[in-house]
Amino acid sequence: MFADIAVAGPHVLSLRYFNPVGADPQLRTGLQLMRPSHALGVLIQRHQEGRSFPITGTNYPTRDGSGIRDYVHVWDLAAAHIAAIERFDSILVESKRSIAINLGTGSGTTVRELCDAFNNVVSTPLETVDTDPRPGDVAGGYTKSDRAAELLGWMPKLSLEDGIRSALDWIPVHDKLLKD
Repeated sequence: MFADIAVAGPHVLSLRYFNPVGADPQLRTGLQLMRPSHALGVLIQRHQEGRSFPITGTNYPTRDGSGIRDYVHVWDLAAAHIAAIERFDSILVESKRSIAINLGTGSGTTVRELCDAFNNVVSTPLETVDTDPRPGDVAGGYTKSDRAAELLGWMPKLSLEDGIRSALDWIPVHDKLLKD
């Protein structure tokens, strides 16, 4: 769609990413939902409630059988957006009116690895329980970010643990700012 739009006039640079995690390290902003439904949000909620976290699907063709996704810290994404603005003109020359750039780790994280990273950050480990896959779930996927490194000079710098930690740090601020 963006390529078609670019033929008609404006240049288009599309940044594509999946599963942003974390908050601004200075806690000026973060997730705005009171009850998020994404994996990290559910992990945090289950931990706060003292309930186990369901790992939905454990027979996928991944490193450990659990689904795999690409989690990238929102602060790294912010840096990629700045790099895209700064390099926009040099990236999109007349011969290339539209381009998509994937932003991610390039290796992905399984649900079990996400739970392990979460438990590395919190003081009280979260229990997990293996469950059946949800209808329609797939093994997952992650980005190939070579183009981001080449064109933007960008690679993620913050770890998954950094994202989890900042998401947890954001909760008290979030609770003061937002009401149900």
